Order: sequence, then structure tokens, then C-alpha cells
Amino acid sequence: MNRDPRLLLTVLHRATARYLRVGPKGLHLHATPIPSAMGRVLDWGSARTLYEHRRPVCRSLDATHSVTHPGRHCADCPMVPRCTGQVRVDLLIEGRPWRLLLALTSARNFLVHEATLRSEGRDITAVPHRLQVVDRGTFGELLFSEAP
Repeated sequence: MNRDPRLLLTVLHRATARYLRVGPKGLHLHATPIPSAMGRVLDWGSARTLYEHRRPVCRSLDATHSVTHPGRHCADCPMVPRCTGQVRVDLLIEGRPWRLLLALTSARNFLVHEATLRSEGRDITAVPHRLQVVDRGTFGELLFSEAP
């Protein structure tokens, strides 16, 4: 049986994707946003999303292949200039898997946190983390730190 890893990624994405939304008032894990949470990073990498009218219409979880349009490659897509570059972070919070798609300042904060841990010879997936939301008025900026 021929198993295309991109097809498996697409199926897994559709079956398990539970996206964690970050707003100015906090993380939307429950009915009421919470300002911070503890969690573990399971995996992370590059991602891209094409938004139309503030809704995602195409998504790549590796910034190379679309999971919403199988067979579409980002490098060949004429819409790639309109895509938002992101950092994908898969987390375990309160025993549940979540996926974060970080753009701009939150992505920078995550990458600085990961680089700091790596410079100390530690893997970001090996330590618990605190995620803290800073209210920036129209959006929530996510800060990452090692949990005590």
C-alpha cells in the first residue's frame, strides 16, 4: 500500500485539529478566556495560511504543501504572496492537544524562547512552558517562558 505522507498529514489535520485562539483577554481554552496556561510543546515548524475576509481558505502546516487543497504546492501557487507566514506550535495543555498558529510578534517571542533553550543545550519539547497573553488592545500577544 502506497502511503503518501502529505495525505496522512491532511487526514491527521482534519481529524485532530483543535486550534487555540489567542485574543486580547487571553487563551480561549474554555468559555471564558484565561490570561495564562501551562503546557508542553509537542512539535513546531513553519506554516502558512491564506485568509479571505478574515477566514482561512488555504492552509499549509509545513509552509510547503496545502492541507486544505491536496496536491497544491506553496512554491507553485499564484496566491502565495497573499499568504500569512506563521509558526505552527502543537501543544498539550490540560491533557488536551492544541494547535497554535502564531504570526508576527507572538511568533518572534516563541522563536526567541526556543533559541534561548537551544543555546543552553535544551530541547523545547523537553520542558514545561508558561504561555502568557499580553493585551495589545486589538490582539493578544503571546509570551513564552519556562514553567517553574
